[in-house]
Amino acid sequence: MPKQWLVYMLCILSGLVSFGANAQPVSQATGDYAADLSTLYAERYSLQVLKDVCIGAQPRTRAALQKAYDEWRERHEDLIEDLDARFSAMIKRVSADQKDYSRNYGKYQGAVMRLRQEQKDDLLALPREELLKQCKELPGHLRSTQSDIPVKYPDEFKTVYGKK
Repeated sequence: MPKQWLVYMLCILSGLVSFGANAQPVSQATGDYAADLSTLYAERYSLQVLKDVCIGAQPRTRAALQKAYDEWRERHEDLIEDLDARFSAMIKRVSADQKDYSRNYGKYQGAVMRLRQEQKDDLLALPREELLKQCKELPGHLRSTQSDIPVKYPDEFKTVYGKK
């Protein structure tokens, strides 16, 4: 059963695709701790991918985009650290020993990398005008409360943290 749970978590994580400054989340709150934790955790990577793609598309915007992203990360620093710790703890719980944990953690990191690449490919497949529009809106979005993970995903946040 523990191995099945890990596969379940990896499937949830790899199935999440919500990117863009104005994108609506693809996933729905499930009330399931692992699924909702995956949604919260994936959001940070979605924003990072968008920032990186925008910098690639418009290198002259690097400073402004990086500054806005760094400010967002700073606002979310405690939450991101907690989400990292929760994922690590969940993986540790389903692992038989340290060797198993290392292997499972590697599988999870691989899923995150595949998710990021899929999001990058999806963004690069957008019409250039749409991508540039998202890139132009990104710094303002990152500075707004609408980019705050608990605001964007209140139900998932409630499942994981027991509060809104």
